Amino acid sequence: MAKAIAGFFRTRSEGEAAKTALLDAGFTNDEVSVLAGDTRGHQTPKVGPALEETGSGSEAGSDAVVGGMIGLAAGVIAVAFPPLGMLMAIGPIAGAIGGMTAGATVGGLIGILKDHGISEDQAEFYAEGVKRGGSLVTVHGVDGERAKTARKVLDKTGAIEVEKLEDEWRRSGWAGPAPRTLRAG
Repeated sequence: MAKAIAGFFRTRSEGEAAKTALLDAGFTNDEVSVLAGDTRGHQTPKVGPALEETGSGSEAGSDAVVGGMIGLAAGVIAVAFPPLGMLMAIGPIAGAIGGMTAGATVGGLIGILKDHGISEDQAEFYAEGVKRGGSLVTVHGVDGERAKTARKVLDKTGAIEVEKLEDEWRRSGWAGPAPRTLRAG
């Protein structure tokens, strides 16, 4: 699979703004994904049962699967995945997230990101960022000039330099992948 062009943003709304800018630049909904964590502070589209504090763990898992399946038809899913909490996904990555089992963990998310063209180290970093409430925007299946355009749009809309956040998180105790230069793809 081709490498994904990725940008990380501190908030869901910043990620959604980047997605809009990509669409305005001529990319399609089939090429652009958004994966955001901690949707509690935002208005999540009504795509299934309310997934926040739904009761017992088994009920939450069941609601996550049902909500994911219903949302998948709308192109947006919102699901609960312990220990990540709430996830919201739009675009090609939504189908993969919707297919995860209710008991999926960070490792499952890392695998999905790798399957969508993100390196293992970057996938670990982005999974941590989503867990912290950030937003990952990816552009899939583009190369050449379109890949350059996608990178420019993500940078212009405020994608954060991975190295800066990696250093910040390590100072706060994150032990993620071995220290090395992570380049946003």
